[in-house]
Amino acid sequence: MADLIPRNNWSLGINNRAPWRSLPEGSARDIVNLDPMPGGGIALRRGYQQVYAGSAVRGALAVGNYVLIADGTSLCCYDTTTDSSTVLKTIAGAGRFNGAVLNDELFFCTENETLRFKDGVLRTWGVQTASSHPVPTIVAGGLAAGEYQCAITFVDAYGDEGGTVSPLLITVTDDTGLQFTLPTPPEGGFCRLYVGPRQASTLYLQFEGSGTALITSIDDSTARLETLNCRTPVVADFIEAHNAVLLMADGAVLWHTDPMHPHLRSPMRGFLQFGASIDGVMSSDGGVFVAADQTFFIAGLETDQAQQLKVFPHGAVRGTFTRTADNHAAWMTRYGIAKSDGQGGAALLSADRFVPEIAASGQSGLLESNGNQLVVTTMTPSQSGNPLAAADYYDVEIVPNE
Repeated sequence: MADLIPRNNWSLGINNRAPWRSLPEGSARDIVNLDPMPGGGIALRRGYQQVYAGSAVRGALAVGNYVLIADGTSLCCYDTTTDSSTVLKTIAGAGRFNGAVLNDELFFCTENETLRFKDGVLRTWGVQTASSHPVPTIVAGGLAAGEYQCAITFVDAYGDEGGTVSPLLITVTDDTGLQFTLPTPPEGGFCRLYVGPRQASTLYLQFEGSGTALITSIDDSTARLETLNCRTPVVADFIEAHNAVLLMADGAVLWHTDPMHPHLRSPMRGFLQFGASIDGVMSSDGGVFVAADQTFFIAGLETDQAQQLKVFPHGAVRGTFTRTADNHAAWMTRYGIAKSDGQGGAALLSADRFVPEIAASGQSGLLESNGNQLVVTTMTPSQSGNPLAAADYYDVEIVPNE
């Protein structure tokens, strides 16, 4: 009987690229529910504790002491301090459920809504865009003859101002005024009316409120209209916070909100387009990593001097971007896990010894247990394995039948 060879060093983890008959010392062909430890041993992966029992859970988003859960058609809020949950509202029963935290507030979307949540309060993310402007009645006043541009915006109960379409151009004669009947504002909000000086392109705030507004002269010392052509956030496949903006990936387009205005985006300047659908977005290394048909690093995205660099000639497994304990980006590729280097580059950490199954999508997270920090990825595999992985083989000789 052959002597058994003891193995007590698994520090290199899984290796599926070397033939199984000659694995390097410190490697294992496969490990299930076990984690390699820094000293070379292995430990049982930490289990879980159930805190919420749902019927059709498809996603969870955390902010502060709260976890928002998409459970069928219910948006539930689990409070970690009281170990209790409540239903916040009815939502779409399937589809997207993504979000990001900016300034301790969660901004997220379902399949057909954009919402925000802070300190137990849920409200709409975005303010209704003014899609048209009221046509004023010409009355007596102090306006000089000429052309005047007019526009309205809506302001919600929290003081956030929405976007508006191109201004209305009105031509008047001498000694006239403009009387507006303002539309009904969103619930709890009001309207702002902007009018520009004669023959001018800049509009200034002339009235706040609802009902009727009478303009007989123009005050050009007030606030300027700054939300022209801005729109509400989009329902997105991925949402990520970066500096003072929110990024929203919708198909092959990456939108970003206006700096310091998370409820507004500009269709004129606030987007980038890629060659294929975006599979992941992560803010790290002072910029943003974006995985589409290739993987890119974008610096200065929220400015007019954005710079785009190619990191890898391939993309990522959809949905697997996460942040490591040292605040770097990490994600899964068909060549194994990638990690940013802190300067906008990245390296494939395990490509020489491990490749995962080809997967259509997945999720990643940071697990800290037994003094070990691990990036753990769960994936939905495709029908076939990764051709880069080593496999058993047979030598076959075909002899013709003569």
